[in-house]
Amino acid sequence: CIKEAGKTTQDGIDEVREAVDFCRYYAQQAIKLAEDDRLEARGVVLCISPWNFPLAIFIGQVTAAIATGNTVLAKPAQQTSLIALRAIELMTSAGLPHGVVQAVIAKGSEVGSIIIPNAHIQTVIFTGSIKTATMISQTLADRDGAKVPLIAETGGQNCMIVDSTALPEQVVDDVISSGFQSAGQRCSALRVLFLQEDIADTVITMLKGALAELHVDNPEQLSTDVGPVIDQKALESLNAHSDYMKTHGQLLYQCAISNAENEIAQNEAFFFAPRLYEIDNISVLKHEVFGPCVHIIRFKGDEIEKVIDDINGTGFGLTMGIHTRIEQRAIRLATLSRAGNVYINRNMIGAIVGVQPFGGRGLSGTGPKAGGPYYLTRLVKEKATPDADKYNLLPSQVDALVSDTGSKAEAELLMDRADVAEKIWRMTELNQRIAFVRQMLVEMANIDSIDDLADDLNRTLTAANSQLVSVEKHLQKPTTLPGPTGESNILYLENRGNIICFADKNVTFHFWMLSIVTALATGNTVISVVSDLFYDQALAIRDKFVTTGADENVFQVTRLGHLTTLLAHPALSGVVVDSHCDRKHYISDRLAERQGAILPVISSEYFDNLIQRLLTEKTVSIDTTASGGNTSLMTLDEEN
Repeated sequence: CIKEAGKTTQDGIDEVREAVDFCRYYAQQAIKLAEDDRLEARGVVLCISPWNFPLAIFIGQVTAAIATGNTVLAKPAQQTSLIALRAIELMTSAGLPHGVVQAVIAKGSEVGSIIIPNAHIQTVIFTGSIKTATMISQTLADRDGAKVPLIAETGGQNCMIVDSTALPEQVVDDVISSGFQSAGQRCSALRVLFLQEDIADTVITMLKGALAELHVDNPEQLSTDVGPVIDQKALESLNAHSDYMKTHGQLLYQCAISNAENEIAQNEAFFFAPRLYEIDNISVLKHEVFGPCVHIIRFKGDEIEKVIDDINGTGFGLTMGIHTRIEQRAIRLATLSRAGNVYINRNMIGAIVGVQPFGGRGLSGTGPKAGGPYYLTRLVKEKATPDADKYNLLPSQVDALVSDTGSKAEAELLMDRADVAEKIWRMTELNQRIAFVRQMLVEMANIDSIDDLADDLNRTLTAANSQLVSVEKHLQKPTTLPGPTGESNILYLENRGNIICFADKNVTFHFWMLSIVTALATGNTVISVVSDLFYDQALAIRDKFVTTGADENVFQVTRLGHLTTLLAHPALSGVVVDSHCDRKHYISDRLAERQGAILPVISSEYFDNLIQRLLTEKTVSIDTTASGGNTSLMTLDEEN
């Protein structure tokens, strides 16, 4: 790791430990998963791993796939292929049959044009840029037949919020490790530091002093704190950002580089001096700056929730740090954040397998989280899932069926309203959401026209109420994860956002109704796009939901003519559709064409799995030993 990826000695040691942890954890999880006889291996899994964690992520992807019975084509980054080849040698020497894991040493473009379109590939696991992930998603969407899962982790515009109650010494220590360890070349690394203006000058002065102590040198030396970036392309990108900052920000500090650049020039090391900038707002940063740069933004104390809105507004959602000694504020900010991993009063890097499952949402990834309890479920398939090929019409036929005949403005208004309502609905107490949906089911029994659609209305209503019980079990109590004394690690399940529940003549009433109930109960807003067959009944059901007292924009109904516009809307979070539906392929194609986050087409034969697909994971890690200051601050509320 040190020689090939430019890591420091300690980075390399940590990565070996993480690789071992992945092996142990996924082996244990696979044994549990094997008890579910409804599931089986998917087949051949393509694993595409990055250069910045050339051993840990490579091993994590591969072991997850083979533990669930799949075979693997493993494509490491070009810069770190030797580490991957050595890892495969160790696997075979330990008894893994030859051919179960095969290395693909090739350019990414060749993999994209030759391997990903191949029908044998049944799942793709990818860590890298959002641009490449989008290209993979589009290629998979172009394939005929059943849709292939893509598990993607794509980086983030990671932020830390520090209020005036935070302990400055602790903040400085955590900023230095989060922003500059591994030369800032971690997808979880700190990029933007929000400082409450009351303490900003003090913290900045202390950060300058800490940066002055960093030793930028040959990573093979134990004394080195920051080594080089990975290659010339990375260096050029950082230099370009440095030029951009000359007119868009203020350079507060730049570290000195030792003589290492001359000493190991023959090894093609690429040194970029760690830097601290100040900028006016987060919109100054047009993309993720993948290197040792931290950007400071000041904020007023009464604007702290606006800061969260600005961060969520970037579309990224990987990691976020919070430093405050007001417990109520920390929990509220963590709840409002759309980041997948939230760290309170500690650094925001170094997620531990099984302790802090890692992964983001939105522009930062598709989920599920690596090193978490739901990861392996995407590497197996339901045995009862029918062959989707026979349900798919040719694209030209589908286009004619779902041409966008509705008003674009009307469709956009539907999603805009849902997006506003979602922010309130997801914060509504679980019991209250369940009560609204349960009351809707009671009232549905009085809609005579539903009998024309439902094969057995009582069966559907019974199953829907049973589904609500399952949702309560999933969400009522978050999962407490193991960890060292003095650290709290909790895995929460949260809503995806704004969901389309689709129904046409090939979608059963039973699936459609269960999809709506599950989406609403899990905190998502629903726009049900339906054919004329369902439309009148859908309006009647929606009216029953509104009479319960719920916001009318939480559940809306529209016709097929609005589908194309809704699928392109940036506020959309996913689409639920029956696997029998002949428009499933069309929906997948339209989602793959979108710019921005990669969205799922959600379907499931088993409704307990549908619950998982309509939720996302958030890990909140708290340093409960955070020291310093008046501990009575922990009991104060926002107004005090």
